[in-house]
Amino acid sequence: MKPILAICLFLLFGCPGYDPCFGDDCGVLRLRTYGVDMNVTVQPGMKKTTATVVATINRPISHYHNRRVSVEHSPSTTNERPVKEGEDAYEEEITLKLHWSCPTLEKSGEVEVVIAEDSAKGEVKISDLPPQPPLTVYPWEFKRGLECVIMTEDEKTSQEEELEEKQDNSSSDDSDEDESDDEEDKDEYRGQRAFFIKQSAPDVKVSQIAVVAGKPNSYIDIKVELVRDKVAVVAGDRSFDLEVEVKLPWKREGVGVTERLRSGDTHIVIPAGASSGEARLIMPAQREVKLTCEVEGEAYIDSFIIGNSSETLEFKIPKQQ
Repeated sequence: MKPILAICLFLLFGCPGYDPCFGDDCGVLRLRTYGVDMNVTVQPGMKKTTATVVATINRPISHYHNRRVSVEHSPSTTNERPVKEGEDAYEEEITLKLHWSCPTLEKSGEVEVVIAEDSAKGEVKISDLPPQPPLTVYPWEFKRGLECVIMTEDEKTSQEEELEEKQDNSSSDDSDEDESDDEEDKDEYRGQRAFFIKQSAPDVKVSQIAVVAGKPNSYIDIKVELVRDKVAVVAGDRSFDLEVEVKLPWKREGVGVTERLRSGDTHIVIPAGASSGEARLIMPAQREVKLTCEVEGEAYIDSFIIGNSSETLEFKIPKQQ
């Protein structure tokens, strides 16, 4: 008899320490929080920057059941498992508002990304980000890269509420009693990601002017250009405004040649206020076999490398007649 009575009391009153509540006036709010992972691909530009954001909804990371109990928000998470078939956030189309900001420049904006039905991912393009900053050269100039942050609207709201709670030291303990009784169960989508807008390194373009074969030496005259997006760098670009040393390592091979020769300290200096220069490289003497040579460029400012060749210049030294 006693076990039956205990079971009845358990069903009637619930677990010790738990305040059972039934009906519309219970004050129970079920809040399900999903993580949102955001992969940001930045395309920096001289006038404006664009970025592609791929948002992935991850499985719920927290459940809240009673709004009368103080529960801290779970932090936004990444690298969780994406939602899959059979889960609400996968089966339904979901539109998320994303807020981006670049605090250093006090620039901000918002976009919406649609997560289609039967999908965990959505993609959106941001087209009005600030332009790229000057080229970062020195290690201590890392902050010259412009740091920006993108977050979901629920994440933004949560952070603002937490900040207000910290600043409002005079709020009473009864503040939660003001909550509306008509609150319903809801889902939150929380996530944020920091990204940088950074100017890419210049390309060192090396082109051939003339090759002269002879003895005791051969030589090649070349042109060295600092380019960005196939256009010569201009004023305002650090690689134009500062003196740039370009090292020009080369190597040569040939059929029947057993040893591989490499250059020593071959370099030129492109002065400040210029985007190109010319150089004459002394090469091995003409031989009985044709020699194949390669040269590339490595650009430095104050001994810090800022860029190199995307393509190697190849040229031939003809064999002796």
